Amino acid sequence: MLLSLPDFDLASPSSVAEACALLAKQDGEARLFAGGTDLFVKMKHRRATPRHLINIKGIEGLDHISHDETAGLRIGALCTAQAINDSPVISEKFPVLVQAAGLLGTTHIRNLGTIGGNLANASPSAEFAPPLLVLGASVEAAGIERTRSIPIDEFFLGPGKSALAADEMVTEIRVPVPPAGAEAIYLKHGLRRMDVATASAAALLVADGGLIGEARIALGAVAPTPFRAGPAEAMLRGQAIDGAAADGGLLEQAARRAEEQTEPIDDLRGTAEYRRKIIRLLVRQGLDRVLGRLTGEASP
Repeated sequence: MLLSLPDFDLASPSSVAEACALLAKQDGEARLFAGGTDLFVKMKHRRATPRHLINIKGIEGLDHISHDETAGLRIGALCTAQAINDSPVISEKFPVLVQAAGLLGTTHIRNLGTIGGNLANASPSAEFAPPLLVLGASVEAAGIERTRSIPIDEFFLGPGKSALAADEMVTEIRVPVPPAGAEAIYLKHGLRRMDVATASAAALLVADGGLIGEARIALGAVAPTPFRAGPAEAMLRGQAIDGAAADGGLLEQAARRAEEQTEPIDDLRGTAEYRRKIIRLLVRQGLDRVLGRLTGEASP
């Protein structure tokens, strides 16, 4: 059965300032959209019924991708997942983001869905969240009286709730230059490749001589927000790379420690118990692959 959208008022601002003014005027009763791939589904099923919609797709200057060897990567909020997937500079410098983009929905959705919307929706399973967490990214936000930079690990507050104020919108994502010798990976498990993640994980390791100098692990869809698994990361720092790669026990311990930090729920995509099992396997597999790259023995 086809579902219709509820009634709403539509505005199409031509600037960030105008969009923020409209948000402030509606005092939390308006929703922004560009691709609308998530919002319209929620509206059709009456899980969201905003009376005021603000179409920001026509605002110029928010679909850029730029890179500087010192400052890092800048991605405009209106960049689609497909644009990120196809970007030569992101593929070369930040391939973990290309991995996430390529796993986001269908081709149709990737051509509509934006990185800004993916983050601002604040879903626990947001595709770009785990890789951006391990990359130490920040979210640039604009409001009617200020602009500010929000560290990505402070951006997600709960399911559907971000650190954005009622008059703020995401304008850009900034990603610093990764540490020298860094290798990263993003893995996702879902019922089908294009489905929302049942569980997801990103891992980044940095070689420092023969040791793991830095370890970052981020998890998605297994807690109220995407998050970094700090205790699991701490287990790996300072360990010999060759030893960690040869000793599956250490990686298994780190994966189990990450699992212990999860707070999954039961839903149609999987039970909490199933999610815990999957996240342990994803972390274990991700660490194994990244270590393989560091040792020159990368697995497929």
